[in-house]
Amino acid sequence: MPLASSAGLLALTMLAVPPDADLAPRASCAAGDLRVELGADATQVPVLCIHPELSTNLFFDAKLARVELEGRERFRRVLEGDDGLTVVPSEEMHDAEPVHLTIHFRDGAAPTSANFLFVVHPALAARQVDVIRLTRPVAFYKQVAREAEDRARQCDEDKVRMRAEYGGPGGLRGLRLAGLMDAQLGVAVTAITLLVKRKPRSALDVQNAWSYRAKGRVMAELMLVNPGPKPWMPVEAVLRGRNGEELKTLPLWKPEPILPGPAGGLVMVEVEATKKQAQGAYTLTLWDADRRAVTLENVTFPQ
Repeated sequence: MPLASSAGLLALTMLAVPPDADLAPRASCAAGDLRVELGADATQVPVLCIHPELSTNLFFDAKLARVELEGRERFRRVLEGDDGLTVVPSEEMHDAEPVHLTIHFRDGAAPTSANFLFVVHPALAARQVDVIRLTRPVAFYKQVAREAEDRARQCDEDKVRMRAEYGGPGGLRGLRLAGLMDAQLGVAVTAITLLVKRKPRSALDVQNAWSYRAKGRVMAELMLVNPGPKPWMPVEAVLRGRNGEELKTLPLWKPEPILPGPAGGLVMVEVEATKKQAQGAYTLTLWDADRRAVTLENVTFPQ
């Protein structure tokens, strides 16, 4: 059995909970393409993101005997195969509680079953999840995970130190904050306020919006107004194209809480992308720690 990457094992360690835990609806979840490895005496439950109208596909290394999916009637589609499962949540699941899934295997080998937790996310979903049952001792993988965690912690510390030494975010955001945006620097800008469309259920309104393009970078700048009763501060963002492709955004630079009221607040979302990669219209979704999301459609960048 091939050894999974340290990063994959670390993600699984961070995004798993004991099966009997009292999990809050806002639990963290894993998204994208994932590899989940299950030991014979695994005691943690992988937590996977799901999103309405996006498919999540789980593939197993053994034949399935039975699938137990909580609240099956709330999914628009559930497809069971000999060694796989595809689920597509319906739109009515936007504010749903976490959903439990139990898979029972046909061959009787340990582990004989696997538990998962689906958490509805405002923008992301676990798209392909390869589930492998392990034959190595669990202690071996725990050691690999600890080593990966140590390396990740060191990387985070190095990143914080480098940013502190540099004193700014760099890229298009650095130019914008320094007041140096200029066409002579190869930066194109377009006002897109009238183009973007705010999706229903979005937590904030859009007052103004601009988009920028430079070599290898694009950025959306938003002036958002908070009509709600609580402050809102973005923690992450994602850009998704019309065919479901995602452009991963750079970490948000020192976001400030946007307070309730008409004053509003500025948010800049920057992406490393070539001109060929960032073509056409995108859907931009930002969310805060409570998963209150702002979703804007028809976000375009200068050509």
